[in-house]
Amino acid sequence: MKIVKLTQGFASLPRLYKQLIIACSDSVLLVSALWLSFSLRLGLLYVPTSWQIWLVFFTLPLLAVPIYIRFGLYRAIIRYIGFRALWSVMQAVTLYAMLLGLYFLFLRAPAVPRSVVIINWLVAILFIGGTRMIARWWLTGSLAEFNATNNNKKVKVAIYGAGAAGVQLAN
Repeated sequence: MKIVKLTQGFASLPRLYKQLIIACSDSVLLVSALWLSFSLRLGLLYVPTSWQIWLVFFTLPLLAVPIYIRFGLYRAIIRYIGFRALWSVMQAVTLYAMLLGLYFLFLRAPAVPRSVVIINWLVAILFIGGTRMIARWWLTGSLAEFNATNNNKKVKVAIYGAGAAGVQLAN
């Protein structure tokens, strides 16, 4: 029951607050993804040693969040997110990873393996896309459970038409 209240509380927030929460969580996830990428590549718990790498960790959200805004990742309604939005996540993370690779190249940061960028790309797709899918499952599952317990009457509806709008309505 507390999960349902939490879900309703999040769903009732103004759109701007939800977008800020998602942008902040994306920032934390991206820094975590980069740290995990270094740790996986080097095979040990990574701690940055140079100031250039610390600079990358702190400026990473400033690079990624505008890209995500441009690709519309914060416009999508999580409850109704689909594969088209995941394609946007893939494109945005790919552009971010390419710019990160160029950033490492121009920064001439010491001891940055090239494979960190590829590992970071994969982990970032998993983190950014995965959190959106988990949020969709959490919001739709909890809301569906709430509606089933509070509203036993179900109305049968027929959707007439075979276009994309009919599929979207069914979803």
